[in-house]
Amino acid sequence: MKIGGLLLCFAGMALLCAMDAVAKGLGAHLNAFQIGFVRYGGAAVWLVLYVALARQSWPKLGNWRRHVLRGLLMVVTACLFFYGVTHLPLAIATALAMSAPIYVSLFGIAFFKERPAPVLAIAIVLGIIGSAVMVIGGDASGATDITGWIAGLLAPITYAAAIVLLKHHADDDSAVALTLSTAAVAALVLVPLALPGFPAPVDQMWWQLPLIGFFGACGFVLLTTGLRTTPASSFAIVDYASLLWAAAFGFVFFAEVPQLRFWIGGALIVAGCALGMVATSRAARVTEPQTPAAS
Repeated sequence: MKIGGLLLCFAGMALLCAMDAVAKGLGAHLNAFQIGFVRYGGAAVWLVLYVALARQSWPKLGNWRRHVLRGLLMVVTACLFFYGVTHLPLAIATALAMSAPIYVSLFGIAFFKERPAPVLAIAIVLGIIGSAVMVIGGDASGATDITGWIAGLLAPITYAAAIVLLKHHADDDSAVALTLSTAAVAALVLVPLALPGFPAPVDQMWWQLPLIGFFGACGFVLLTTGLRTTPASSFAIVDYASLLWAAAFGFVFFAEVPQLRFWIGGALIVAGCALGMVATSRAARVTEPQTPAAS
């Protein structure tokens, strides 16, 4: 493993958490549909520039049905997450979103008849308990916006469904092309929902609007570049670090101080994801065909 690749992954995750912070800031002026449109529309523009300048492959038009399906699912996910992040502390919304890998495992068991290892059941229980701890504890300000909690809990479920779908589409295009097509479709779908009542940009919105798409696109490019030389087991550390980034951004920009139940619930979710990763890694080694030794 090259340390440079890991550093790129850390930088990419920091930018994606910064994107979430910008989305939370935009929540004072825009609704969830409008934030989603700006996020995906902006990312699509930046990714088009990246593909053109780096001479990457463009999305294949023959796969348009799959592009549309992924885009629709990401619209639902984005609207739920952005609604949650504007109604919950940033660190809480991020921690709840981290439970997505656990739901990916559940979907694999339910729809693809995957045989789970015993440790995976423990991972799922830990993730559910961790989410419950945060919900029961309420948010950092003492408010009880039930709709924000519902959105925050549903977002990782729909995101997990999108990840499962993406696994089946992974061979269609390159990672950049898949992301570009998904972002473009999502932005187009959100146009009729976002444009009515879209406010004229005021004050800080002028730099927040292009920044959310820029952070999303750059974060993705850094992650995909770093992952080329970073093992999946090491990337898990990067993913867990998003909790710290979210807590830091929430404290600096929104004066949100994570309470004890955030750290307890977050630790349970991280433990669940770590166990799930171990179970998946072991299963992959067991099913991997053995290569005959050279004579």
